[in-house]
Amino acid sequence: MIAQREIAAGPRELRPRPAEIRRPPAARVALVHGAWLLFAGGWPLVSSRRSNKEAGACLASIGAALIASGVRGKVARELRLLGAAVAVTLAALDFSSAGVRRRRSPLYLLNGLVQLAFAASWGVAELKEDLSTRRPPEPAFA
Repeated sequence: MIAQREIAAGPRELRPRPAEIRRPPAARVALVHGAWLLFAGGWPLVSSRRSNKEAGACLASIGAALIASGVRGKVARELRLLGAAVAVTLAALDFSSAGVRRRRSPLYLLNGLVQLAFAASWGVAELKEDLSTRRPPEPAFA
């Protein structure tokens, strides 16, 4: 009869399965905002209408960087700041050109609202991650 040994679990077996791992809030925001920017920036590149292709290429590249960091699950503070700054800037441009000056379609007002929601999402994700990393203070006398 062959004796059966119990094999100790290695580091791979001790890791949680991928289904049990949740992405941090900033990574989820990076994925969604990056996809939106990639779509919005890629649209002028494939559209036959005359539009600002340079700005579209810049937005698409920012979106690709956000998606890459969101897939990795670690979004650097610089990319978080970039995502929030791009969202606020695009919202201000959309509200200015479509709302105040009325030079563009009212559809840009909708994009401005979406960008404000992304800016708020970046802030909420930062707060959630900040609160989750704080530890309760240790008692002075144990």
